[in-house]
Amino acid sequence: MRKADLRKRCRSFLADLDRITDRTNRLEKQIGRRGDRRWAYEMLAVSAVTAWSDFAEDIFYGSINRDSSALAKTVGLALPKHLALPLCEALFTTRGYLDLGDVGNLKGTAKKYVGAAHPFKGIQSATSQAIDRLIAVRNFIVHGSRVARATYLNKVLKPKSIRNLVAPGRFLMAKESGRTRLAAYLDALRSGAAAVLAALSP
Repeated sequence: MRKADLRKRCRSFLADLDRITDRTNRLEKQIGRRGDRRWAYEMLAVSAVTAWSDFAEDIFYGSINRDSSALAKTVGLALPKHLALPLCEALFTTRGYLDLGDVGNLKGTAKKYVGAAHPFKGIQSATSQAIDRLIAVRNFIVHGSRVARATYLNKVLKPKSIRNLVAPGRFLMAKESGRTRLAAYLDALRSGAAAVLAALSP
């Protein structure tokens, strides 16, 4: 049974982040209108969260592919230790799609089905909070629902002492400590991937 190369997947995700960072760095020179730049920042944030979600799912399924012991114990079935990767995905998506959600939910789901030594365990609290905030920004950009709006206000803006609704693009473009907030969020995603990579055996 072929095992998923999780370390390679980590490197691929880091390369995706490098490409998004490069596009971010080129915005100021290539896009003159601030409104257009704000829109571009929003799209880059959406791309970054999409890349993170795909990465997290791949690591989750790949971990079960490499060792299904925790899954077998959770569902009460005798399973081969190494399951085919498509089967690992099918087990969680036959009735819809897998939504791993924020980092806390991701860790909880991985602990349940991958085991206590799951590769997400080393993601630090500050990194988790930053990733969760970027997910909240993305959800408000994409959905714009009352729930997404409230989460964006409470989880993202209020911790920055921003009481009025600020458009996501404007928020992401604003600079703190000499860099944009989007750049800081991209660094948080890198830290999360680095923690996963560090937890993986060669």
